[in-house]
Amino acid sequence: MSTITLSMIVKNEEKHLSGCLNSVKDVVDEIIIVDTGSSDNTIGIAEQYGAKIFHFDWINDFSAARNYSLSKSTGDWILYLDADERLNPHSKEELKSITGAKNKIGFYCTVKSLDSEHGRDNQMSYVRLFASNNNITFNGSVHEQIIPSLLKNGYEINKSNILIEHIGYDINTDMKKEKAKRNLELLVQEYRKCKNPYLEFQLALTHEILKNYSEAGKYFLLAAENKSFNTLYRAHSYTSLAVLFNNEHNINEASKYLEKSLLIRNNDAFTHLLAAKIYLRRNEMKKAIEHCQKAELFNNDLINGKGNTDYSVFLNEEEIILCGLTIAKKVGDNNIQKNYYRKFINYVNSSRLIEKEKFVSSIERLIENKPIDLSEIVTITRYTNNQNLPVILFIIKEYSEMNSKLVLLEKLLELFPEDLEIKKCLGEFYITCNEHEKAAEIYINLAKNRNDDPSIYFYLLSFYITDGNYDGLFQTIKLIEEKFFNIPEVIERINLIKSKLTGVPSN
Repeated sequence: MSTITLSMIVKNEEKHLSGCLNSVKDVVDEIIIVDTGSSDNTIGIAEQYGAKIFHFDWINDFSAARNYSLSKSTGDWILYLDADERLNPHSKEELKSITGAKNKIGFYCTVKSLDSEHGRDNQMSYVRLFASNNNITFNGSVHEQIIPSLLKNGYEINKSNILIEHIGYDINTDMKKEKAKRNLELLVQEYRKCKNPYLEFQLALTHEILKNYSEAGKYFLLAAENKSFNTLYRAHSYTSLAVLFNNEHNINEASKYLEKSLLIRNNDAFTHLLAAKIYLRRNEMKKAIEHCQKAELFNNDLINGKGNTDYSVFLNEEEIILCGLTIAKKVGDNNIQKNYYRKFINYVNSSRLIEKEKFVSSIERLIENKPIDLSEIVTITRYTNNQNLPVILFIIKEYSEMNSKLVLLEKLLELFPEDLEIKKCLGEFYITCNEHEKAAEIYINLAKNRNDDPSIYFYLLSFYITDGNYDGLFQTIKLIEEKFFNIPEVIERINLIKSKLTGVPSN
């Protein structure tokens, strides 16, 4: 009967290691752990699971450490994991089954990375299981790869349904940046030695995490335009370029790269949601609706295990719902809007909230424009989080009970003091109530602190028009033209506003 070795490299992993080893202890025959310099209880935990422990002096090369671990392995098959990964319990039987005989085979496994901060888990396929062979080696000092060596040695590579859950990126932004900084230096060193599209792709992802968007765009373009590169990575690179240009409000460039991505891969939920948002900005409503529906369809396939697992992003359902609501409002279709409200209510009902019945009841009263009391306001704010906040704000914007609306917005601002959209909503509220000084204070402060966002300036224009402050109006128009001259969408809107101001005196 074939045997399986778990092969790992670790350093200071006492937080995660036990969970990893516990997930595989009854399906592997040998645990090989190579420690690269732990100063915590990592080794003690490994010993509790009967691991064979070896020490390796770190030389800034993940492949070297991985290959040392392979050299100590005696099993017929190698399963390699990181400490922050767990084998899904439903995958154990398949793992045992496909390793029954030793052949020259490697198996793709689905690695699902959890990200509760942004509500977007993602999954990719990697070869994590392969038949042992002394000639098989990892290459690459960071983001090490095994496939080139397997192919060179005549291995067949097949798909499996084995699921590995990666919790290491379910961390806050600062910790992600620390990991990215650690990797960037190694990637740059390796890229100097050997330029290839895979390294360009990894460099782009790393720069993106570090918010070096210009560098990220440069490397995404290099990876995307290389037709010999993996098609899914190319599609992802084009989508990432579309995201970067969309964030810079350059819709024409965003659309160009979006279309290139969809030509390569037309079943990615994230790309279709991005398309819906871009076509919404272009006022192409039919296309926006179509892509929003496709995003929902392909996301449901992923959730139900039917989608392409090679490289996919799981969308938070609330993000799709918000997009649908926004499109419905813009086209004035009450039926579509009601449909997405119903989807949101169903989504909340399927959750595990303790007081979900009261939360749903309170939200339904908002949607129906019925009065709510203080206890309902408390319930709404208690169960509002980063993921559902945009939908909650959309509903509040439509709500007509002004006193409760103000209390809700103020309570939400206490919970999310840096949230731009809540502040915009408050500004709109004060304009509606003719409290122009309060609105002006909000918009002027936003323009000072978020001066890279043109929408702030358009809110300020709206305020000045309502207030009849033409000096402020024309000064802001001039400022927008100077700051955002390179964004066609912004300049088009400004020219439209100016055409409607013909005859209005300006200084």
